[in-house]
Amino acid sequence: MTDGRAPDGILRPLGILAAEGVLPIEVAEAARARGRPVHIVALTGFAGRDVEAFPHEWVSLGQVGRILGSFRGAGCDEMVIAGAMQRPDLLQLRIDWGFVRHLPTVLALTRGGDDSVLRRVVRFFEGQGLKVVGAGEVAPKLLAAAGPATRRSPTDAEMSWIAAARELVAALGRFDIGQAVVVGPAGVVSVEGVRGTDAMLRDLGTDGLLSGRGRGGVLVKLPKPGQEMRIDLPTIGRETVARAIEAGLVGIAVADGGTIVLDRDGVLDDANQAGIFVYGATMPDSAAAIEASPAASMPHMELVGRRAPTPADRADGAIGRQVVRVLAAHQAGIAALVEREHVLAVFDRQTLSQRLAAHLPSRGWGRRRLGARLGVLVVDCGTESPEALLDADLFRAAMTAGLAGVVVSAPIAAGEARGQVTAWADEAGVFLMCPKVDA
Repeated sequence: MTDGRAPDGILRPLGILAAEGVLPIEVAEAARARGRPVHIVALTGFAGRDVEAFPHEWVSLGQVGRILGSFRGAGCDEMVIAGAMQRPDLLQLRIDWGFVRHLPTVLALTRGGDDSVLRRVVRFFEGQGLKVVGAGEVAPKLLAAAGPATRRSPTDAEMSWIAAARELVAALGRFDIGQAVVVGPAGVVSVEGVRGTDAMLRDLGTDGLLSGRGRGGVLVKLPKPGQEMRIDLPTIGRETVARAIEAGLVGIAVADGGTIVLDRDGVLDDANQAGIFVYGATMPDSAAAIEASPAASMPHMELVGRRAPTPADRADGAIGRQVVRVLAAHQAGIAALVEREHVLAVFDRQTLSQRLAAHLPSRGWGRRRLGARLGVLVVDCGTESPEALLDADLFRAAMTAGLAGVVVSAPIAAGEARGQVTAWADEAGVFLMCPKVDA
């Protein structure tokens, strides 16, 4: 990154688009320590009041024209996008003419995974003349360093778990999911979905759905291969450490130079006191090669029940079928939930119905309030019959979730069990698809 000086020698302020958390403040303080002025555009409903210690303006997320105007008015030609932010409900946004003017770009953000959305956001701002730089470029001291950062180091066995998680992150990266994984002696315990790392760790905590299953394991949090590194770098902080301790984990592995550590001293003090490690691992290089199969586009499938999928549902189902192939290869789960080409979550056999319900409501950019059914659950049956996995609880959860449908990887044989499964699907108002018996 440049020092912010324009060709005329004038030091330009660094623009910061501030969302949730302390990262915007840490970036602002780092820039100021280097002698660079900052101008913060604080997103109402996301950013905290501590931004008011710096030159700032409060703006609604939907006021695109005002956001651009604020940065331009302050003389910014570089910006950082910092802080956490969930996908908003478009129906509740306060919008301006800039939002309307850029409506095609805004609507494009409603499809795909988080990283594809973030790349479009970067392209948008750079198309408006603002160079987007990463928080780590402005505040390199926030980035994790290589090797153990705590008194405790990973054992050889724990290093092998970290390596296995690294391979899974690389394999799932092409689907824009799986930035964080919990892995232990028995293999992969949990894979992060759209609810984030803290929610995944809460599931593993004392009162969570997966209580006890992560005990003795390691949280591995790495950038996905090909991730847009200027926005949304993996981040850990003291809350992450607290959740890991509550879940009974023995350590946290992050990417050397590719993970932000907020309040580093506090993180390391908490980890050392609890006797767990924090370790900087090498980042995954590229996604594991998994060749597309003819099944990926969902041919030779039959509809079971009354409801039929839309073309968009079929696209989600095809993505889900590819994801569950990766999960099976790494023994990391049996099902994937996909909505508008975005993988929301993956599930294992034991708690499929309960965890599906826990992921509600899914993020639909406000479309759920329009009554739209969104999302397809794809289940890999493995050696089991579909009837053994498709129970009343699963369809009840799918109905509550407002899912469009369920896809299974094995044929549903004719008979009484098929009739029961079909009745559950029809009652839930979801489509059900499976391979044809002769496929």
